[in-house]
Amino acid sequence: MSSTPRPRVVGLAAGLAVLALAAGFFLLSRGQDSSTAATNHTIVPLSKRSTPKIRKHVAKPVARKPAVAKPAPTVDGLPVELAAALANHRVVVVSLYAPKVELDDMALREAQAGAAASGAGFVALDVLNESQSKPLTKKLGVLEDPAVLVFRRPSELVVRFSGFADKQTVAQAARNAGL
Repeated sequence: MSSTPRPRVVGLAAGLAVLALAAGFFLLSRGQDSSTAATNHTIVPLSKRSTPKIRKHVAKPVARKPAVAKPAPTVDGLPVELAAALANHRVVVVSLYAPKVELDDMALREAQAGAAASGAGFVALDVLNESQSKPLTKKLGVLEDPAVLVFRRPSELVVRFSGFADKQTVAQAARNAGL
């Protein structure tokens, strides 16, 4: 019986694979004794290890004064930024925003454009910045973002928009506050 070419090729390939594997094993283990192939690291049981000596010096605790929260800077109960803007403009548009919030960023740009269109001053206040938001929270209660506030000199809140307000709405509110 003669064998067909296909099993002959498969047998030859399997034989070559075994030969390559044996040659690789031989070359990789050549020159290493079985005793030197392992690491020479000695493992010491915990019970036989020496412990470092701990100094018995006990430090006295330092008495620290409690931190006193500084009040947010205000002028007539308003954030400094708003008070400065009211000193320069009869009407000021305030945009309340939270940083890194897409809707708040868009609302801020619209409020700024509306203030510019009406000739009013503009202030952007970060609701997460306590020095900016705390004075307004004391004066107005809960602050939402985004929101637009329109103030008239000396410190009168004329209009409060909760949520998004476009530039035309803000401009009209600022013009009406100036009347």
